[in-house]
Amino acid sequence: MPRSAPPPALLAPGYQERVFWQTQATPPVIDPHGLPASTDVVIVGAGYCGLSAARELGRRGRSVVVVEQDPIGVGASTRNGGMVLPELKAGPAALEHKYGAVGRHLYAEVNDAFDHVEALIADEAIDCDYHRGGQLYLAHNRAHVPGLQAMVAEHGGELGEPVYWVPADELGDEIGSRAFHGGVVLERSGGLHPARYHAGLARLALAAGADLHDRTTAISLARRSGPAGGFDLTTNRGSVVARHALVATNAYADGLVPWLRRRVVPVGSYIIATEVLDPEVARSVSPRNRMLVDTKNFLFYWRLSPDGRVLFGGRRSLAPASIPEARDFLYSAMVRLHPQLRGTRLEHAWGGNVAVTLDRMPHFGQIPSGAAAGAWFATGCNGSGVALNTWLGAQAAAVIGGAPPPAFADISFPAVPAHALRAAYLPVVGQWFGYQDRRP
Repeated sequence: MPRSAPPPALLAPGYQERVFWQTQATPPVIDPHGLPASTDVVIVGAGYCGLSAARELGRRGRSVVVVEQDPIGVGASTRNGGMVLPELKAGPAALEHKYGAVGRHLYAEVNDAFDHVEALIADEAIDCDYHRGGQLYLAHNRAHVPGLQAMVAEHGGELGEPVYWVPADELGDEIGSRAFHGGVVLERSGGLHPARYHAGLARLALAAGADLHDRTTAISLARRSGPAGGFDLTTNRGSVVARHALVATNAYADGLVPWLRRRVVPVGSYIIATEVLDPEVARSVSPRNRMLVDTKNFLFYWRLSPDGRVLFGGRRSLAPASIPEARDFLYSAMVRLHPQLRGTRLEHAWGGNVAVTLDRMPHFGQIPSGAAAGAWFATGCNGSGVALNTWLGAQAAAVIGGAPPPAFADISFPAVPAHALRAAYLPVVGQWFGYQDRRP
């Protein structure tokens, strides 16, 4: 039986279906100019990964061209929740059980990615409102409590990380909600303004000598024949020959590299932003200004913005949704979890895509077959890409320079079964996930 629609959200007079973060950031102006005939490295995608790679390549003395189909600063890198989390969907013990010694390296690299972003922001003085406030991972039902307590034992006890359990009767010091059955605090997490961070990366790439071309759609990428090798990239604004290529499109993989497209599922995620709250109300929602995430399959993630709003994100299912549909669902959930926000109006609502892989793992490597064989790729951060994509971009630059690839290159990258039919079967999978989420 279909679920009834939630009541409409309360909207402020100036409400916009526009990304809140983008209203507070000024990306660099990219002057339209022609593509060069050749370059050392060509990068497709000007998100965190592509810009990070371009910056590092430029610092290493390489010529680099970055092409981006949209205006700079409108993609997923400026649409997310701005959470800097050193996480994978599996813990260190599970990773080691599945991948052996490689699993230990995978976990270490995720922590390296977090450290990399913190150091980058500090060393380059990127003005992006970064703060290490920690993450609070909340049990949405009692069945998840033992698993979260085991997480604390593994991370806090065995690994000595700053991770600890907060029982339900003590959660009031962490969150202004009675809807949860306990939570885990992970101190090594932070939040930033994603659009300002992205603009900072773009400026760093330009300062390092990268040649950025937005509104430039990659049409084909093909390996050149002959002993010199390299790649031909054809775009709507001309072509360029490159010795190396990096595809950094993440959730927006298209027909450019069919092998990659068959391994990434773009899943919609949506965020609402309230009006600026009274400071006391904001503190009542999140007294310690944590990054807040729950344990559902269709999880909610929320936080305070630097200017004192609640940003609340998630999705209801794997079926397509309009912005108004997602907005009303998220608003209803937000005020259910935080009754003190009843009557609060929304000023923004928007959506974007998350790159989901079949094994819920990020992947790095070279395209093994097809026209673009030999091109490097990095993708599939499954909703935790602020730190990982930045780090993977820097790693790609190092690998192109001759360094060994990261451990994410050592795990197989499974294709999504019946990828062409996913629009038909994903809603059914989503119904099962939703049923699991509603179980007590």
